[in-house]
Amino acid sequence: MMEIDETREAQGAIFSIDVLALINEARNTYGLRHQDYARYRRYCTQKVHQLRSSLNFTHGKGKSFQKKEIADDVFNDVRYLQIVLFNTERAWSYAMELKRESRSNGDVRKKHHLIKRLKKAAKCGIQLEKLCSRELNKVDTKTFFDAQAYSALMSGYFLFEKQSWQAALDKFAAARTIYEKLSAAGTSHQETLCQSAIDDIDPNIRYCAFKLKLGTDSNNIGVEDLVKITIGKNKSVGLDLLEAEVETVLAQTRQEKAATLTSISWRDRVVPLKNADLAICILRAREATANLENASDTDTEEATKMELFDLLLEAYGDAERFAKNAVKEDAEATAKLKSSKSEQISADLNFVYNYVAYNYLSRRIQRNLMLVNSLRKHIDNHERNEGERFVGGKYQDIVKLYDNVLQSLSEINDLFVVQNDVNLSREIDAKIWYFKAWRTLFVALAYSAINKEWEAILLYERAREYNAQARASLSQLILDKDDILIVTIKEVTEMENILRGKICKARASWHILHDSNLTKKMGELSFDGKSKADSSIDKEIPLSERLNQYPSNLSMNNARLINFPPEFIPIPAKPLFFDIAFNYVDFPPTLSQRAGRKAQTSFLKSFLWR
Repeated sequence: MMEIDETREAQGAIFSIDVLALINEARNTYGLRHQDYARYRRYCTQKVHQLRSSLNFTHGKGKSFQKKEIADDVFNDVRYLQIVLFNTERAWSYAMELKRESRSNGDVRKKHHLIKRLKKAAKCGIQLEKLCSRELNKVDTKTFFDAQAYSALMSGYFLFEKQSWQAALDKFAAARTIYEKLSAAGTSHQETLCQSAIDDIDPNIRYCAFKLKLGTDSNNIGVEDLVKITIGKNKSVGLDLLEAEVETVLAQTRQEKAATLTSISWRDRVVPLKNADLAICILRAREATANLENASDTDTEEATKMELFDLLLEAYGDAERFAKNAVKEDAEATAKLKSSKSEQISADLNFVYNYVAYNYLSRRIQRNLMLVNSLRKHIDNHERNEGERFVGGKYQDIVKLYDNVLQSLSEINDLFVVQNDVNLSREIDAKIWYFKAWRTLFVALAYSAINKEWEAILLYERAREYNAQARASLSQLILDKDDILIVTIKEVTEMENILRGKICKARASWHILHDSNLTKKMGELSFDGKSKADSSIDKEIPLSERLNQYPSNLSMNNARLINFPPEFIPIPAKPLFFDIAFNYVDFPPTLSQRAGRKAQTSFLKSFLWR
């Protein structure tokens, strides 16, 4: 049997129950690992009976039967919540069993029966939600949201089978929103459970959106966008308030985690962290970083990634503000009174500020580089589709973004930690040279777009100088693999190849525009690779074919002796022989007859044949 932690039974106690963990363990242990819904339903029935017996809350048998409902005044033990929960699971598992049978034999009556069972499950889910409501105030905040999500999920299943697509979409969106927020508020195991629940909800959301025609073939809408649209349309229902309440739970969880965040490790140095507000902001930034990395691993839309970047920069911006205020307050306190540890405390606070500022500026550079990649893709698609050069406006936008990148790198270079670390300072210098090369490259492309090729060539050469400086700096460094922004020798080599190709292209374009002789020579070229000036020589009969004629010109300059390369001429091929007569030849049956000798006969056989 599964062990469940008991909570206090005193009146007014705050109960707690992990709904997802409880039902996940029960389902995997008693049948649903092999999709055996009948076994799981029997387990739920036995479990409810055991819980009622342990609470002395049975209905009785025969004439003494008296139905006992779990009212608000009766609820004084966490096991009452488990009774309602397993009643819901029993109705849901019976519905899933009927659904499988109705699909196999097409029985319409079982379809109606499973809808009634899902209605029962939705009703029990609503009862669980009421017992965990804010008005009773008998459960903690996480249990409250767990019950709300579970109730919305069961109601969504019921409305889905009734084909009430919009109402089912609203319930699924509410459940998914809660599970998505709670996944960031608990342990790794709770996060896995929430993500598993989200994976089960997403196909239902997609199907409801398909039935409601919320997505077309030309503009497919993702699940996250569907949830945002649903929450935006149903603000009056309370989904926006629900999301705000979940954010308060996340804030409380961050405060609890902040109490455990007592130090920061960076650049082989560990410093203590005593500011609670700063610790909360750093935790927010780490959560946003994890979400961004998960989005980068998947095919997430660019707009969603930009929103995650904005949340990340907002968290680091708040952390930088708190760190700067802490450094300022410490400086003011140190100016008034010094102690033996004042210098160490000030150094630790400055280190924390440098850590936050370095991460904030590095993430800002990442965001600008993502915008650069987006604009480059847009330019490439335009040139590929239109077949012509793009106007210089977009190149100027890219140059502006690289200006922001260089400004951020300059601010990083001014940090106290960077100036005292020789290797880190050289690494930042190499990055500055590298991104200067990229900026100069796009300035050159902007000039090339308006047919100023000579200016573009000079800028390409300047970009090569910057890139060479970056290569020289990186060749002497040991790169930190855990750094946020890394520039490698491979990237510098790729940049060198790009610049070499751009220079060749720009020089060719300049010669085509300004060299008249080149234009004339190109006009004389023919499709077979021979110029028109050489056409008279091509028409001349070679000397090897007119040996019986006296030459009109005795000069041997440019004399055509033979055709070279020789022309292709047809030659007779060896005929193919097909031995088809072999099938019509009768061969002697014996080996002696095949050899040409007569067969030997006996004396009796020769006498009888006379």
